[in-house]
Amino acid sequence: MNLPGQMKPMRDRIGLSAALTTPFFPVGDVDWVRFAAHARKLLATGMSVVTAFGNTGEGASISAQTRGLLYERMATQGVRSSQLVECVYGPSAEDVAQNIKRSLMRGSGGILLPPPFFFKNVSQEGVFRWYAEVFERAGDCRDVILYNFPAQTGVLIEPDLVSRLRDAFPQVIVGVKDSGGDWEYTKAMLASHRDLAILVGHEGYLAAAMREGASGAISGIANVASALVRRLVEGLDDPRIGIIMEQLLKLPVVPAIKAILAAQTGDKGWNRLCAPLTEIDEAMAKPFLAKVLPLME
Repeated sequence: MNLPGQMKPMRDRIGLSAALTTPFFPVGDVDWVRFAAHARKLLATGMSVVTAFGNTGEGASISAQTRGLLYERMATQGVRSSQLVECVYGPSAEDVAQNIKRSLMRGSGGILLPPPFFFKNVSQEGVFRWYAEVFERAGDCRDVILYNFPAQTGVLIEPDLVSRLRDAFPQVIVGVKDSGGDWEYTKAMLASHRDLAILVGHEGYLAAAMREGASGAISGIANVASALVRRLVEGLDDPRIGIIMEQLLKLPVVPAIKAILAAQTGDKGWNRLCAPLTEIDEAMAKPFLAKVLPLME
């Protein structure tokens, strides 16, 4: 996969991709017009791809039927399939493989793929077998970024497992997104996988990771502070990110990012979330926004 700009291999430093937050109508359906407009705005800042349906985008709550509309609906609003990386969730290898097959046939720019969730304390062997089944069922599979986020999935993707998957499926695995928040893990992944794009999801040490050889970031904060996050991707420290992260992590992160976006745009519709997530109480949101909004200008 050539990210960004469909010119260089992913491992050669892809830069910044926003982990898109997803707008909903009051009944819970995706607001595709608002979604595409937000994607276009971020792409216009210089991003070559944006990422749909990740954790920031509440992807685990979005149905297979809705996912099947992604590329067609976004294309009608001016966002090409090749500009979209799709995060595909699911405990069922067969369901995930069918989603990947459909997405790649429609021209997806790539697949962000977490490990299976629900079962806890699974072995690395079991995780390897699940990924292997997904890739074999998907057939002509390509451009997969493994997604390490153990706080959400309950599964750690260890560096040795990445090596094993890379060896077994060299035409499939192109990178790892690390949202684990463990700097020692990130450094170990960077040291052992120079052949892959290592994408950082924890903005707090993104600049340091870039200086250690990371390829870029898939960032939730980029929804609301793309210029700031781009500085970090350039390897430049910025003290504002520490304050922003401190404040964000005091709250449920996805509703907090939506609250920022709603305040920035004046569009309260951005506060809508897909159950079971709920919006931040106004009494909590007001002081939070007062602290973080000035840092994002």
